[in-house]
Amino acid sequence: MSLLATAAEPWTDRRRRTAELRRRQPFAGELLDLYGALLPVQEQAYVEASAAPPAPDDLAVYAAELVVPGVHEVSLAAGPDRLRRALVRRLEQEHPVNILGAWIRGEEQSVVDRYIARASLTPVFEALGPEAGAACAGSRDPRHCPHCGGSPQLSYFAVAGEDLATGPRYLLCARCHSSWGCARMTCAGCGEDSSVRLPILSEEGTTSGERGSIVRGLPAGPANGRSAVETVLFPHIRVEACETCRQYLLSIDLASDPSAVPLVDELAAIPLDLVARERGFSKILPNLMGF
Repeated sequence: MSLLATAAEPWTDRRRRTAELRRRQPFAGELLDLYGALLPVQEQAYVEASAAPPAPDDLAVYAAELVVPGVHEVSLAAGPDRLRRALVRRLEQEHPVNILGAWIRGEEQSVVDRYIARASLTPVFEALGPEAGAACAGSRDPRHCPHCGGSPQLSYFAVAGEDLATGPRYLLCARCHSSWGCARMTCAGCGEDSSVRLPILSEEGTTSGERGSIVRGLPAGPANGRSAVETVLFPHIRVEACETCRQYLLSIDLASDPSAVPLVDELAAIPLDLVARERGFSKILPNLMGF
């Protein structure tokens, strides 16, 4: 099997799911159009880095030279006006090597800097795996990626095996897209494990098998004679919040929707992010598009 064929599967799934959600969730159209435009650039970066891996110490220079120009081009073509203006201004002010280096070092960054760094570096990290992650700063503990030390972007429940009632929970790294296991009723931000401190925000018409407080986040009553369940937009996604650290992330249940791609579904679940923020929670780390 060729390298290109081996690499294609995750990118094929991301393109498929982006197109599906673009049709079903027009409110996220602008965001999904930009993400869809980025995918070919990122796939090409993944393939090239897989074929000729850069040294871990050279990641910022490598991606600045070979990936940032493509990210810049498609972002100007497909991005919203605000992003285009900020992108042009920022790349006039700062060399991309410095922006990417700050992401590798785990420094605090603006929304536009994180966008540039993540859009450009993540496919390279995915291609290189743990070797690239070793060059990154960050804690290696149960709440951070064991490979690169990055913060979790989301959690997801895998499909359970035949002998399990529910699937295991995983966290997905915002920096390198690796996954690692995490206890179900545990805050990914601070480690809180008391269920009474871990509210679940979910859309009206969905249910949760978790113990703890269930707060309905999105009122969705009957429409055109259909039941509330039939009008639910996110039956497989919920907000996992924490009253202790006041942080949250989105969780995707692959058993509820096996066609979901957690990375893509999380990007498009904007209403759930807004519900969490209205209740005073902040995301552990905003996603690629700043939500």
